[in-house]
Amino acid sequence: MNVSAIFQRIPKSVKMAILIVVLSKLLIFGVGYAVTFANNPTSIPYTPQGTLPSTPFNIVMYEFAKPLAAQDTYHYFYIAQHWYDSNPADDQYNFIVFFPLYPLLIKLITFNYNYVNLSALIVSNVSSVIALFYLFKLTKLDFDDGVAQKAVLFLSIFPTAYFLSAPYTEGLFFALIIASLYYARLEKWPIAGVLSFLAALTRLGGLLMLPVLLVEYLHQKGWKPRKIVNLNLLWICLAAAGFLVYLGINYQVTGDAFKFVTIERVHWFSTLDPIKGLTSAYNVALTWSYPSSLLLGVAPIVFAAFGLAMIIFGVYRRFRPSYLVCMLLSWMLAVAYSWWISPPRYVMAMFPMFILMGTFTSKKVVNIAIAAFSIGLLCYFTALFSLGYTVF
Repeated sequence: MNVSAIFQRIPKSVKMAILIVVLSKLLIFGVGYAVTFANNPTSIPYTPQGTLPSTPFNIVMYEFAKPLAAQDTYHYFYIAQHWYDSNPADDQYNFIVFFPLYPLLIKLITFNYNYVNLSALIVSNVSSVIALFYLFKLTKLDFDDGVAQKAVLFLSIFPTAYFLSAPYTEGLFFALIIASLYYARLEKWPIAGVLSFLAALTRLGGLLMLPVLLVEYLHQKGWKPRKIVNLNLLWICLAAAGFLVYLGINYQVTGDAFKFVTIERVHWFSTLDPIKGLTSAYNVALTWSYPSSLLLGVAPIVFAAFGLAMIIFGVYRRFRPSYLVCMLLSWMLAVAYSWWISPPRYVMAMFPMFILMGTFTSKKVVNIAIAAFSIGLLCYFTALFSLGYTVF
């Protein structure tokens, strides 16, 4: 096999997209490592088995995974090893709010749970590369190479793109929803439906693929009911089936199919109340000290406003209906809660907006300015995240 010949046959636009993805991940991990080692260079982080002996191998393996492993990641590690806890007296009982597919994939490739964070990193990063690959292909269905490259670039360097590299569900979730919409565009409904089913087992937002795929299907049929094929509608409904499986897990573990809703309200103090979320973020921005005022107040409001502006711009540009529905529903979910801790992270799920951003302008100076600003925020938020702050 002539590797050089194969490489030569890869289109230049694809090579550029690959370079963008590689450099963005090197940037994220580079910032994470630099900040982590500068502040705590010798510690061995949490493992499900307890602290490991400080052998060279253990240190190398854990320090590789350490910078972006924080907060919710350990909940996924626990589920991967132990599954959900059915004892209400245990804190792990509250982990039922985390959807099952991501920890199941971690479990599938984990042969030693002392290194479960490495497995999680593999799942997240392989998935995010697949997500960016499908974003490129999806964009190419309507636009040229330049727009596709910029779509990949703007997602790769979005200020909260470190979640695509961290042991979180973003990489897997994005791979599933972007690929699902791509295959829907090609009218390959069985594949689109199965991917939406898996997305609904990854995050609550996966359920949104049902209306997104339905709008895409109706758009392709010219909004004429007589052209509807019932079998294709069944494939589209698989997103709902995925959510039902998750409800079944809730019932099997806790005896209540909607236990996750109760736990979100009681344990995480989160309810569906966007007005309270907005006013709380505003009060935090005015009264709390830095960096909490920025991370829990200013940033959520700014990113929520940015998402809304992108929806308005998409309507103005007569963006594809399914893309607009995806953006609108993702934005509504991002701002739906009474505690605006994660809008900057969840707004990123409005992935068609990166295609829209790719169409903003062909002027290099403008694109460079946008990229530079975004990279600056990405480095800043990655550094704070690696230091252990609650960064969305």
